[in-house]
This record gives sequence, C-alpha cells and structure tokens, in this order.
Amino acid sequence: MDKRKVIKIYIHHSALSPDIGLEAIRELHIKRGFDDIGYHFVIEKNGEIRKGRDINIQGAHVKGDNMESIGICVCGHFEEDYPNKLQIKALRILIKKLFKEFGELQLLGHKDFSLADTLCPGQHLYELLPGIKKKLRIQK
Repeated sequence: MDKRKVIKIYIHHSALSPDIGLEAIRELHIKRGFDDIGYHFVIEKNGEIRKGRDINIQGAHVKGDNMESIGICVCGHFEEDYPNKLQIKALRILIKKLFKEFGELQLLGHKDFSLADTLCPGQHLYELLPGIKKKLRIQK
C-alpha cells in the first residue's frame, strides 16, 4: 500500500471517562456507522499509545478534513479534567515519530478546523498544544 499524503495532525479528546479506551471507542464509532474507529491513534490513561485505524487509510475524526490528516485521541474529558503526565509524554513521543515519518506537519486541535463546532480537544489539553509545539520546535 502506498503511503498516504499527510499534512496535518489533529488532536482530540474522547470526551469520556479516561478509563474508556481504544476498544470501547472503536465499538462506539462502529455503532455510529463508521467502518472502524475514526482515529489513527489513541493514547490511553496509562500513556500507552494504541493504534486505531491504519495510518494509510483516511480517518473519520474531523468531518470535512480527513483526507490529509492523522487523528490522535487522548482518553479523557479535558473540558473538565487534565491529561496526565504519561499521556502528555506519549503525545509528544507520537508527534515526534509522525514528524520523522511524514515530515513537518501542522499540529491542530479539532476545534481549529473552521467548520468544526466543537470544544474538542477540551480546553485543558488544547492549552498544552503551544508548549508541545515549542518543545518539539514545530513551526505550524
């Protein structure tokens, strides 16, 4: 399979309990009519990075902007709670790995897509994105 063109990473939160992980999210997405989980990666409460949808298959995580993007979901509801240190460390590791694989990508929160009517990835995760960008020297 040819490597898909990717220019963006969208960060999401599950907006559920941090105890609800990849398999439960996959089940919810399939019940909603998706072919599979919409995200390419899920970061669990313990910091484990789990593979969701195959990276070379278009995701279903930002309606209207999935074709050239990767979706990463961090488990938890970050309007109410904060991601833990293990999750933040895993997110940085994963983003760095994706930059090595695809080149420099634009790093966005789901709500940054102009047509998105959402609070995702939640204010407490969204406010960490500038610091992650700075630490990883991300320009976009």
